Amino acid sequence: MLLLNVAACTGSAQEEGTTTILDLIGDNENFVIIAGAFNNSSLINVLTGNETHTVFLPTDQAFENMSEGTLEELTADPAALEQVLLYHVTNGTLMSEDLANVSNITTLQGSQLPVNATEEGIFVGNAKVIQANVTADNGVVHVIDTVLIPPESPLEGNDIIETATQEGNFTTLLLAFGAANLTDTLKGEGPFTLFAPTDEAFSALPNGTIEALLNDTDALNNVLLYHVANESLMAENLTNVSNITTLQGSELPVNVTEEGVFIGNAQVTVQDINASNGVIHAIDAVLIPEEAVEGPIELYNDTVDLTEGNFTFTPENSMQTYTVDNFTDIGALNVTGLQYNVSVQGVNLTNMTNMSVLEGIEGIRNNNETGIMWFVYINGTRAEEDFGMNPVSNGTNLNFWYTTEENGEAAIENATYVANVTVAIEEEIGPESGPEPEQNLTELYNDSVSLIQGNTMFMPENSTQSYRVNNFTDFGVLAVTGLEFNASLMQNMTGNMTQSMAGNMTGNQTGNMTGNMTNMSFILQSIEGIKNNNTTGEKWFVYINGEPAEENFGINPVSSGDNLSFWYTTEEGGEAAIENATYVANVTVDELIARANIIPAAQNQTNLTTFVNAVQTANLTQTLNGTTPYTVCIPNNEAFDKLPAETRSQLMNNTTLLREVLSYHVLSGRFTREQLASTSNVTNIQGNVLQVNTIGNNIKIQNVNITQIIIVNNGVICIIDEVLVPPGSGIPAGNQTDGNQTGGWYFFSIPFEANNTSVDYLLSDVNYTFLIYYNASTRLFEDVSDIEPLKAYWINVPNGTEFNASEQFSSVEKKQIIAPPSLQVYPGWNALGSPVNETVPAEAAFIILNNSSLNSSYVKIVGPWVPGNNTTGYYQYVGYNSLNGTIGENQLGADEFEVEPYEGYWVFIRQENLYG
Repeated sequence: MLLLNVAACTGSAQEEGTTTILDLIGDNENFVIIAGAFNNSSLINVLTGNETHTVFLPTDQAFENMSEGTLEELTADPAALEQVLLYHVTNGTLMSEDLANVSNITTLQGSQLPVNATEEGIFVGNAKVIQANVTADNGVVHVIDTVLIPPESPLEGNDIIETATQEGNFTTLLLAFGAANLTDTLKGEGPFTLFAPTDEAFSALPNGTIEALLNDTDALNNVLLYHVANESLMAENLTNVSNITTLQGSELPVNVTEEGVFIGNAQVTVQDINASNGVIHAIDAVLIPEEAVEGPIELYNDTVDLTEGNFTFTPENSMQTYTVDNFTDIGALNVTGLQYNVSVQGVNLTNMTNMSVLEGIEGIRNNNETGIMWFVYINGTRAEEDFGMNPVSNGTNLNFWYTTEENGEAAIENATYVANVTVAIEEEIGPESGPEPEQNLTELYNDSVSLIQGNTMFMPENSTQSYRVNNFTDFGVLAVTGLEFNASLMQNMTGNMTQSMAGNMTGNQTGNMTGNMTNMSFILQSIEGIKNNNTTGEKWFVYINGEPAEENFGINPVSSGDNLSFWYTTEEGGEAAIENATYVANVTVDELIARANIIPAAQNQTNLTTFVNAVQTANLTQTLNGTTPYTVCIPNNEAFDKLPAETRSQLMNNTTLLREVLSYHVLSGRFTREQLASTSNVTNIQGNVLQVNTIGNNIKIQNVNITQIIIVNNGVICIIDEVLVPPGSGIPAGNQTDGNQTGGWYFFSIPFEANNTSVDYLLSDVNYTFLIYYNASTRLFEDVSDIEPLKAYWINVPNGTEFNASEQFSSVEKKQIIAPPSLQVYPGWNALGSPVNETVPAEAAFIILNNSSLNSSYVKIVGPWVPGNNTTGYYQYVGYNSLNGTIGENQLGADEFEVEPYEGYWVFIRQENLYG
């Protein structure tokens, strides 16, 4: 029986005609209690907003089934009720198939919500999903039969920095705190209140703002401290104040309206995220104090090349398409690549000769209340004509100031933003200065460009539909040059598209266009009005790094450092007759820039889906989305397909091996193309040294080609065409180099605390290459200085050498202890050893975890590791805890699963616990 149906949109924060999560609940008689609770909580803005969420929705019957008096207590305690509601919501859209592949979820309340998929259905906590996958435009709802109660003090011990990290949507903010050396401040005693802009809020900042702040430590400190108060202010406190004194020293205004709580110009989207030393309120905008940055922020400061001709665009207050001369102030702004808005006043004309107003640049709009607006200055003097009608010439300097007006002029000393543009116009080559007749080649373009991750909307000349094209392609490169070009859709190409506005494609065309396009192929028909000529056979050819493009126009990926040439010539032997070319556009790719972190940026690349799914399976997503900078060598989908089918199956069914292989691809630190090209080796997070070779524009790592390099917020993505294989994994490595990781691996532990735990003492007579421990709290392998009880360690010894932990440690002097040792374990895989110095059944060895108040907190146990020849080996047992069998049964055979002292085991934990 369906309890929840899609409801008509009742009006929300989204656009008219969409259905939000709150709309789904509507006036449904099955959800009266929780609908009322949501509407009276901070979640009303979350559930009607644009960001996607997953909601586990209890029925009214679920509330009525709560123990006597519980519902009344919650109703009487809004703060406690808020925590319960937040425990039912998580970020992102998780469909039922996604839930089947995870063991826990981080909720907006901060706690981990266990997920268990069985033959009986999907369970979240102690609730069963009774209706799944009810979708809205901003997420999905799963109906559950029990109200979820969060564990007490979910973030006890977690300070503001740790809590923000756990939330997962404050990565840019945390990176900024680190750059400003403020991390330790917010890990201090406090209490503090942090108004935390989300990653989306930082992405919405004007182009150049983040870079300007990161290059000015004082300004960055001012901005960040402007978000922090030296007291703990819960949501109920905010409603009773009009301003707050920040650590930066300025007063931060607070305004409570029917729409919600506003801090400065930012709205609180999620409130009361508790931490041990204060509270966090998520906000949807970055707060910038007036005195934060000395001088205006430069949105642009460069020279643009203008070519004779015109372009078309549609003003924001008109449906009319206008044709504008390139040699004007608007033409110069158009080719910068900055987003801008223009309105027109007067009658609609086909040529833009009526009054026009520059309304905004990079989302920074004229403000009628404050009087701040955009001014156009040409060669130091305010433009004489309305915007769009001021001619420019070679050498003209344009300044677009965002400031107030004083006595008819821009108050430049008070400007907060500026775009500086110098115009360069190529003189038409005359017969005296031109090349020889047989070398009659005109360069339409010769410059470098930077590409920002995303898509460009485009309507081919032979279609009435619009297409979305990846910016990181040959198409994207040509689009940002500002050259006007046309392309036609390859024959027999179809897709789900929506009709778009009429007009030719230009390098920076704007308009409300929508459509779907993935890897669509085009034919480049013309550049700057120079069209393919069927009579003469002259046409446009695309060359990348001196070679013909391998794919059709629009689907050739590019990387930083690539050189693209668009030749207009005839064809000879299947290639361009370059010696006969009459036109060429030469473009060099400086950088590929993604404003997202590593995993969101990878998700935007359609050829990296296998890697993204593997990272989720291995529970590495949070690590790679953190503030620590990494360079990740990501194999494309074709690289994974090159692996034998049995190897792919082995990886996806062996989380430990998958994690080892994926971690082998992660380098510590940020390596740009220039840095990779200037080094011969790099070190990954496992400590392996990987070889780097550069030949011309081609860079190889471990003899594997790097096909594309993308700069992201927290590091660098290097797309590679093969999977890197760590030695010892048992996976065929083809012609990859071995690095420095050789010999055999042993997984061991010691079941007691030694009197001297130092590695130098305990392994003084052992010839070993590596000794590492997997830290479940950071999800990283770490070097080891002390060998402690209950932990399991990996040791690598040279070929022909064996390591026997029992023999090595059995005679070690034991420490006299009063109480047995204990170890904190964390959600996910933990490397553990036996707590006793004898062989016992697995159920007995891990009984404290199974009988804890967390109700069977472990899920699966794998081990021990049986070393094979050289670097090979296998795990002897796999057992499950009340999920797919019992821990006492070996899932790899019929033997009883016993835990031995001195051996290491992988244990998958549901929730944080104490093991001993």
